[in-house]
Amino acid sequence: MSRPRSFDQQAVADAAMRTVWAGGLVATSVEDLLQATGLSRSSMYQCMGNRDEVLLLAVQRYVEQQAGALRALFAAQPLEAALRSLLLEAATDNHDGRGCLLINGANELHEAGGPVATAVRQGLARLAAEFGAAFAALGWPAARCRERSAAVMTAIAGLRTMQRAGTDPELLRSVAEQLVTALACA
Repeated sequence: MSRPRSFDQQAVADAAMRTVWAGGLVATSVEDLLQATGLSRSSMYQCMGNRDEVLLLAVQRYVEQQAGALRALFAAQPLEAALRSLLLEAATDNHDGRGCLLINGANELHEAGGPVATAVRQGLARLAAEFGAAFAALGWPAARCRERSAAVMTAIAGLRTMQRAGTDPELLRSVAEQLVTALACA
């Protein structure tokens, strides 16, 4: 008879996500995941699977959180205000300097195959779809929504990268404001 699970899978997913987000998809080791989650090696392998399956769980958890946050933001604020909030955060705080787990992962795994790389790509597409839905709510044509959502994703990726590279925050704030104006205009 097997022992019942004695851990909260959601808490484990959150801990794995935070660890991967801070350390990267490539550099995060099994030991890092074990330490962060508090699982024993046997528990991780029996209940969660191998390292890649835990990484996949972390990516999926991140996408769920970010997609939910985007939906809530666009429901609570007009498009321009929501974009301003997102772009200024990317330009200045940038998730406490960690950037975006998906953008970081895309850069790390850009030539990789496998389920984790696929999940990163699908996650980026899902977040782009959230932006597209926000533009579609304004009655914009589908092609324009796709183009504008790709532009927002590109702006966020660029601002996050430049922030992590140490670019002057005031310069990035100014750029973010210019991007908001360009992206929100009909």
